Amino acid sequence: MKNRYRLMLAAGAALTAALVAVALWPTSGVQRESPVAAPPAVAEAAPPAPEPVPEPSAARERAEPVLASAESPVPAATVVPSQPGDVAPEPEVEGAPAQENDAIPEELPQTAQWRLEKTTHITTLLGRDVERLEREREEAEARGDERRSQQLQALIQRNRARLHELREQIQELSEAAKEESTAQ
Repeated sequence: MKNRYRLMLAAGAALTAALVAVALWPTSGVQRESPVAAPPAVAEAAPPAPEPVPEPSAARERAEPVLASAESPVPAATVVPSQPGDVAPEPEVEGAPAQENDAIPEELPQTAQWRLEKTTHITTLLGRDVERLEREREEAEARGDERRSQQLQALIQRNRARLHELREQIQELSEAAKEESTAQ
C-alpha cells in the first residue's frame, strides 16, 4: 500500500473515531427534548412573562481601567531549595561595566600529519559509502529497478573519482608529514 493511501486510511479512522466520540459523549445535566414531545397538560398555568433586566449603572460610571491593587493576591514564585555548593546569583546593578568575555583560544596549527589523518579518515568513510552504494545497486538490479540502479551507478562513479583524488592527496600528505617530522 502506498504512503498516500496509508495516510488517507489513518485520517479516515481518526475522523470516524472523532465522530463516534462526539455522538457518545455524555451530555450535561439538562436533558434534550425529543422531537416528538408529549402534549402539554391542559391544567398547567402559563409561565409568567420574564421581567426586564435593568442595566447595571456601576458599569457605566466606571470609565477608568482598574489597576491591580495591593489587596489582590500576588502569585508566589517557585522556590527551589539550594543544594550544598550552590552559589546565589549576584544582583543586577544599573550602570555596571560591560562584562569581559573569555579570550578565544587560537586555533592549533594544521600540520601535515593532522591533515593526513583527517584525509585518511574521510577516505575510509567514503570507501564505506561506495561499498554500501554498490550493495544497494545490486539489490536494485535484483528487484529490476533500472532507474534506481542508474542513479546509484552515477553516485558510485562520483565517489570513486573523489576517492582517487583523496588517495593522491594522502600520498602527498604522507610525504609532507615525513618531511615535517624529520625537520623537527
